[in-house]
Amino acid sequence: MSAPVPTYHAALCEAVAAGLDAGAAVRVRARGASMRPLLRDGEDLRIVPLQAGALRPGDIVLVRTPGGAALHRVIAVDAQASTLRTKGDGSREADGALALGAVVGRADAVFRRGGWVRLDTPGRRLLGRIVCTFLSPLPPLRAAARALLRARTALKHPTAGKSR
Repeated sequence: MSAPVPTYHAALCEAVAAGLDAGAAVRVRARGASMRPLLRDGEDLRIVPLQAGALRPGDIVLVRTPGGAALHRVIAVDAQASTLRTKGDGSREADGALALGAVVGRADAVFRRGGWVRLDTPGRRLLGRIVCTFLSPLPPLRAAARALLRARTALKHPTAGKSR
């Protein structure tokens, strides 16, 4: 587990929290690649207030971190310990445990092709969890497989690629 990588300045959380406290949904631009492939750098997301007890695995949340803020997917909620764990869909490791109070709001939609696409449907939450769990380790696994194939080739042909 690692600490969430802050994507946003801490002041963003306070501005978003103020808007949510006033009853407004807040539009935030995604930054970075941690939520690829389902969310892309530069896309706008709608952040809404989190309803008490409504946080579920698969939700995308804006959370306060020690160094700023991050927009990541909830992978586990421990109501007894009042903590949650998050992870970027494209990240290899889960973030460390955060207090439930670190959640500023939940992303419920992304703006694409001129309209809002819901993120909080059961199907999209499930798809996000699948991507988060199974696809994020693929790039390092592919790199390891390529390295093993190169090593195997080098063992079969020890003089291949060496200059004389």
